[in-house]
Amino acid sequence: MTTPSRELEKLRQEQLKGDPVIREGILTAMLECCGELGYRRVSVERVYRRYGGYRSQFYRYFASKEECYLAAYELEIERLSERLVASGKGTCQDSLEGALSRLADFAKEHPLKARALFVEVHIAGGLALTKRWEVFERLSHALDSACRKTGSREIPPPLTSEFMVSAVDQALLSALVSNRPEEFAETVPRLTELIHTAYRGEAASR
Repeated sequence: MTTPSRELEKLRQEQLKGDPVIREGILTAMLECCGELGYRRVSVERVYRRYGGYRSQFYRYFASKEECYLAAYELEIERLSERLVASGKGTCQDSLEGALSRLADFAKEHPLKARALFVEVHIAGGLALTKRWEVFERLSHALDSACRKTGSREIPPPLTSEFMVSAVDQALLSALVSNRPEEFAETVPRLTELIHTAYRGEAASR
């Protein structure tokens, strides 16, 4: 039998289903849980308890833990990459230092999210790793565009940029695995000079 209270509850559930605030809360909780516990140890229950929801609510938005992590990863890595590219203005060295400093700030301010994005993605694998390589290729191309005077638009990016983006990734990964994300900030000047020198050397060899 349909009653006013049941109708109100049904309406409330329908509103929750499309609520972007709730969806964002689930995604944030997924990344924080992965960063804290590791992807393999995270359960759906851990996620919905962290954001203050309940099981059926979680499953209105995502069919599985895997689907939720992928959505969370895609959203956050895109946001981060956009911020890194946007901060790369001015000379090659200024662009490098700006982007790396912003990445260091992200790791210090959001260590759990950083671990989820840069460490646990290797455990999650699948489409998340595919997305990771897409973003790395985009960042490699952005680095190459900022530091080459020739304006080359080759795809895939030249080896120098791919190697340097990987070096940055490894430095950040090392700091996060050691639970000392602040250490990455200490490497920013050295990484900036390393990358800048690599491009200067490449230019000189032409």
